[in-house]
Amino acid sequence: MTKALIEKQNKDLRLRLDNQRSKFDLLEVSYRDQIKKLQEEMGTMPAQILMLQQYIANCETEIIAKNNVIERLREENRRYREKEEQQAQIIKKLLARLRKNSSTSDKPSSTDVFVKPRTQSLRVKSGKKPGGQKGHTGHGPMLFETPSSIVDKMPEPCKNCGCDVIVDEKYAKRQCVDIEIKLIVTEERAYAGACPVCGAITRGQFSNSFRGPVQYGNNLKSFISLLNEYGCVSDSKTAEIVSSLCEDAISLSWGTIYNIRRKLSKELEDTINVIRAGLITGSVLGGDETGCRVNGKLNWVQIFCNECLALYTLNANRGDIDASIGILTYFTGILIHDHLSSYYKYKTLTHAECNEHILRILKSLTEIFKHKWLQDMSDLLRSACHEKKEILRHGKNKMPSELITAFTNKYDQILESGWAEYKASTMGSRKKESYYTEERRLLMRLGEYKEQHLLFINDFNAPFSNNISEQGIRTLKGKSKISGGFRSDEGAEYYARIMSLITTLRKQNKNVFDGIRSVFSGEVPISSSA
Repeated sequence: MTKALIEKQNKDLRLRLDNQRSKFDLLEVSYRDQIKKLQEEMGTMPAQILMLQQYIANCETEIIAKNNVIERLREENRRYREKEEQQAQIIKKLLARLRKNSSTSDKPSSTDVFVKPRTQSLRVKSGKKPGGQKGHTGHGPMLFETPSSIVDKMPEPCKNCGCDVIVDEKYAKRQCVDIEIKLIVTEERAYAGACPVCGAITRGQFSNSFRGPVQYGNNLKSFISLLNEYGCVSDSKTAEIVSSLCEDAISLSWGTIYNIRRKLSKELEDTINVIRAGLITGSVLGGDETGCRVNGKLNWVQIFCNECLALYTLNANRGDIDASIGILTYFTGILIHDHLSSYYKYKTLTHAECNEHILRILKSLTEIFKHKWLQDMSDLLRSACHEKKEILRHGKNKMPSELITAFTNKYDQILESGWAEYKASTMGSRKKESYYTEERRLLMRLGEYKEQHLLFINDFNAPFSNNISEQGIRTLKGKSKISGGFRSDEGAEYYARIMSLITTLRKQNKNVFDGIRSVFSGEVPISSSA
């Protein structure tokens, strides 16, 4: 390449560079004009932007504060909702508790204080009309064969002519039965005399029952004991009644009545031993307990009984069921009770659960939870009890094995359905589980103690219910309702021992008054078996 050509190229490049510089200068001038115009147009906008930026920052701060308040309110609302749910569960529990009465639980009828519920029997309808059935023999007072006195009522003269009528040997008779309370005072006079030979003085001896200047006989003491303990009449009213019957010839003090009860209780030692021995050697024993106030403190009265014997005892603690009488320690038969855990400490006997108690619980929970398994279990237990009665009515003493298997399998199926209904209702929620606590406990109890609840179909010696004990313990509730309790441990002990005698006499169809009088005479009026 020649030098001239290179110079020419350099010249062209310099020219192009000058042209580009000129363009850049023009663009710079144009951009400066545009910037100037924009600055003129903006004017005070930077101050406004700064103000807006400050305003936005303040709004963001306020939004954060509002969000904090909203979160706090949401937390409070959540806590209030939880508290509301808890209170709703408490209200449901309290309403369920109020629905319970003597027909749907083991509560005594004396606790139905607010609204007396309509009596609802657990028995199913038989389809028969109420009242006496066809062929039923009526019962009424029978005429006495040997009346105390006879009054002949002769016919009046003839109304037509006035002549005396000829009396027929046949007659119609009616009797009026009444009683007469008569005060009898027997006096013994003990004389003294001297021997004509040696001059020794010999005195007549009073009978054993004549220990003081004046004492009360066994008839009066028996009547006072019967009226005071079995009739639940207070000491003051007992004294008033006796005085009124004797035309105020006898004036009894409260202390005298107390001493009579104490004397009777002391004389019952042999009778109590006979009752205790009979209960221990029996094949079936019922046990129940109830609370009572003794000197202002809660104590417990237990009853152990069978078809012909009953024994009451008093303990300070509910769990000390055999502390004072020692029956369960030696008993080896079937004990039926209401699921008190203390009974299960005794391993030498066979336990049976009261199903009548379960039926009351099932009825209560059915009204509250409306679950199907509760009614199904109630129907099953009733059906099994009815089937047992039918078998006994036909002279048999054992249920067929296939029928026992059918009842047992149905029992298991109902429990399985019960757990399914329970889980569906709670759905894993602890709050709902709290509301259904009673249902869960019943399911666990029926499952764990299935053998004890179904013992009545496997062993016909085992009864369906513990009604025999509940009926016996009910006498104490009547006493407590009238008097409110006992003022001393001794008074409660006397009552328990005397009621053991009275209840046993009634079970053995013996006259209670005669039985008490026999005890005052030093006899044992009961037998150890029916």
